[in-house]
Amino acid sequence: MRTWTCSLIVLATTMLSCAAQAASPPLPAAVQASLKSTADMCSEVGGKADTSNAVTRVDLTGDGVEDYVISVGAINCDGAASIYGDRQKGVQVFVGDGKGGAKDAFGDYAYDVAVEGTGPAAKVWLDVAAESCGKKPAKDFASENFCSRSLVWNPKTQKFDYAPVSTVRMIK
Repeated sequence: MRTWTCSLIVLATTMLSCAAQAASPPLPAAVQASLKSTADMCSEVGGKADTSNAVTRVDLTGDGVEDYVISVGAINCDGAASIYGDRQKGVQVFVGDGKGGAKDAFGDYAYDVAVEGTGPAAKVWLDVAAESCGKKPAKDFASENFCSRSLVWNPKTQKFDYAPVSTVRMIK
């Protein structure tokens, strides 16, 4: 039985959102477990985690199968807002197997996460700093060099890694 999260009162304005929710299959067990583990950090200190915006579904490998990007920075922990830190947050990418499962293919910390494009052109961009941008660390945070760096899929290792430093987008 499907549980509807949309109210009939606001159905007219959110019909597309409801349709999208209804059409999305459940998250693979590995993605659910990772998301739950992260949300549990919030509840363990008395907060209430809202993970509704934490997972992006997108084909990142070009195989026509949904992959999953978890951005801890997109989790709101009501009652314990600082539980996940004040700067970098965890990012995890899972590759879908086309059978309802997924495997962990990348994990790191970033200041922000963006997914650009769709299909084979889709890319994950992580906002990082210093050496990750090909720069020396600054003397203090206010002077730091920040950039967006994309992830690239390696079919041989079945993992994502950072694209070459020469491809970064410096953040001004």
